[in-house]
Amino acid sequence: MKKDHLLSFEVNRETIGKSAVSSIVFQLLTKLKGIVTMPILTACLAPAELGIYNLILVTSSVLMPLVTLNLTDGVGILFAQEKDPATIARMFNTVLNTVALIAASLALAAFAFGGHLGEYSPYLPWVGLLLLANITHKLPVFLLATYQKSGIVLKNMFQKDLAITLCTVLLVWLGYSYRGMVLAAFVFQTLFALALYRRIFAGMEYRFGIDARLLREFLKLSIPLLPVFFFTWIVQSSDSYFLAYYGGKEVLGKYSVIYGIASVVLCITFALNFFWFPVSARLWRDNREQYTEVFRVVFTAMAALLLAAVCLFELNSEAIMRLFVRREAYQDAHVIMGLIAFAFSMQVLMTLLTAPLYSNRNTRAILAAHCVGGGVNTLLNLALIPAFGIVGAAASTAVAYLAIAVGLGVMNYRLAGFRFVDPRLKYVCAFFILAWCGLGLARDSLEMPGIVAVDLIFVTLVAAAAFRLGLRRDERAYLVSMAAHLAKKQTQGA
Repeated sequence: MKKDHLLSFEVNRETIGKSAVSSIVFQLLTKLKGIVTMPILTACLAPAELGIYNLILVTSSVLMPLVTLNLTDGVGILFAQEKDPATIARMFNTVLNTVALIAASLALAAFAFGGHLGEYSPYLPWVGLLLLANITHKLPVFLLATYQKSGIVLKNMFQKDLAITLCTVLLVWLGYSYRGMVLAAFVFQTLFALALYRRIFAGMEYRFGIDARLLREFLKLSIPLLPVFFFTWIVQSSDSYFLAYYGGKEVLGKYSVIYGIASVVLCITFALNFFWFPVSARLWRDNREQYTEVFRVVFTAMAALLLAAVCLFELNSEAIMRLFVRREAYQDAHVIMGLIAFAFSMQVLMTLLTAPLYSNRNTRAILAAHCVGGGVNTLLNLALIPAFGIVGAAASTAVAYLAIAVGLGVMNYRLAGFRFVDPRLKYVCAFFILAWCGLGLARDSLEMPGIVAVDLIFVTLVAAAAFRLGLRRDERAYLVSMAAHLAKKQTQGA
């Protein structure tokens, strides 16, 4: 294969670095896009309208891996290992045509039986449009991302999201409500997907056919991963249905706003996906002792960083809502911001804890932990949401994610023999639990200047405590030398 072929790549530091930076930049842009547009959307849309859009969104998200049979996520390793352009073309055509046939069949079934969904029947076409748009764009992105063409993907996604954002704001302002949001996504997801297909098929022949042997090989990898996606969806999104049923679409709309704001925490996950798993796999095989030391420091530091973010979300929740959300009807939802931020923080720690189990090939343990989390979430949703509304939903999500993280930690000890807990972790947890409670109680009695002052004091104390008390002398020396080295490089570059 020629090195300049679109679907060729070399695994080196430059490739990994470019992909990591592109992913982080894209995720930051995606999260910030939602926050920037939130004042406009919440000013134009009532909570019930955002609640309907949230139902459409979470329904399309759970249907996507089912419609694609997880072929866009579960078989990436087979594509990455293949170098022959003709074989890659046959593989991609098999995936593309299989997904297209399944989508067409399900569309006909929805058309025939969709009228039996009662009050939710009018939303089914909008779910279908959003699902079709997401699948259409996901397929070429999956292929290009597998072969590390992050520059092409990032440029396409940036332009697509900019177009969707501008069109969404216009259509919502004109009164098209959630329908305008779905239409904007459908039109521009499809248009920018076609641009990627054109790029791909300029150097690849399209054939309408399915290689049965390849499909069987793909399904052996993709189907077993579906339960993980399903249980993850239960924890992250099933509470939307419970809230809509027990509290109404207005309550769901408030809940979705908090989800959008607190999801900024998840940007860390995408950096870990690029850096942490390759490092884990290599060190697990080559130097288990060194990996244990690295993991202890990284896990403890990440836990401290995330819990500090949770405390800041708790203290500033009301101010954040006043800043980014215009309608008064949304404001009382600020009470759950700290809980949702905690849930997302546990999701980041789950990413860390999953790596050793994957490296040790304990995939069933990962599935078991997610299964427990899904069961805990479902039971708590039934027990808490009818009585406590969005507070109950936030609590059930936070507890479920905590259960998964704890389960993964226990599995690391028992199955992988990986004793990763640093003695300093208990002090980190104790300090931040007390800080979280204290800042939550102080929030209602402070005005804005007082909150800003407490923010500065808290961040300063955490940074000083981490550097002087949390780090050992050799770790402090390493950080100081690294900072000096970076400063020297910057000076030389200037």
